[in-house]
Amino acid sequence: MANVKENEDFKHNLMMKFTLNYFRYHNEKQVGAISPSVISYYDLTLVLEGCLEYKINNKRVTVKENAALLLPPGTKREREHTERATTYVSFNFTLEEGLDLPILMEGAVGKDVRMMIYACNEINRDHGEYSKNSFLDLTSAIVNSLLALANKNKNSALTENILAYIRENYRHPLTLGNVAKEMNYSATYCDQVFKKDVGLSIVQYLIDYRIAKAKEFLIENIISLKEIAERTGFGECNYLSRQFRRREGISPLRFRKQFNP
Repeated sequence: MANVKENEDFKHNLMMKFTLNYFRYHNEKQVGAISPSVISYYDLTLVLEGCLEYKINNKRVTVKENAALLLPPGTKREREHTERATTYVSFNFTLEEGLDLPILMEGAVGKDVRMMIYACNEINRDHGEYSKNSFLDLTSAIVNSLLALANKNKNSALTENILAYIRENYRHPLTLGNVAKEMNYSATYCDQVFKKDVGLSIVQYLIDYRIAKAKEFLIENIISLKEIAERTGFGECNYLSRQFRRREGISPLRFRKQFNP
C-alpha cells in the first residue's frame, strides 16, 4: 500500500506546492472547440451536467456527467464542438511534484465536490482572486477528493467496511471499540489494517471526516455551531472548536466568516 501512503503525504503538503492559474464555471448551451495543443499545466475538468468530447493524445475520450478529466503537463489536448447544453468547471494549476491519478474518473463529482465547486464559484464571482486561502483550500480539497477516490479500490475489504460504517454513523457516539465490534475483529487488528490502507488511525480518520462535514455546514451558514456539533458527532461546541482549530489553524466561526463575510 505504498501508493496510499505516498498520496497521504502528498495531501498534507498539497497547499504548499499548489498554484492555481485559472478557474471558470461554465454553463453553456453549446460548447466551443479547443484547437489541438500541448499543455504545460494540469488541466482539471469536472462535468456537472451533459458531456464533453475530447481527443487526448489523439485518442477519443468522452467525459460524461459527474466525471472528472485530469490532464497532466505534456498532454496533447483537443476538444470538439458540442451542440448540447453542458455545465462544467475548469481548473488549470501547477504542482511542484507529480500527481498520480487516472486521466478519466467516472463518478468523481459527488455531493461534496459539487458543494466545493459552488463555493469556488461564489468566491471567484465576488473576489476574482485565486490566491485567497479559502479558494485554495477548496480547490486543493477537490484534488484530494480525487486522490481518495483513486485509492478506494486499493483498500482491503475490512477497511472499506470500516469507511462505510463511519460515513453512515459519524453523527453518533463512536469509539474504536464500537467500530471493531461491528466488524467482528479485534480493535488492534482493525486499526492496524485501516492505518496500513488509509495512513490514519480509525479515530483520526473519524475526526477528520467529522471536521469535513462541519465545514459543509459552516459554508452553508444555516444552522448554529451548537447544532453543527450535534449533527457531526462532536456533541459539544467546545470539543468541535478544539478539534477544528487543531486541524485547520482557525476557529469554526472564523472559517464560516471566510465564506459568509
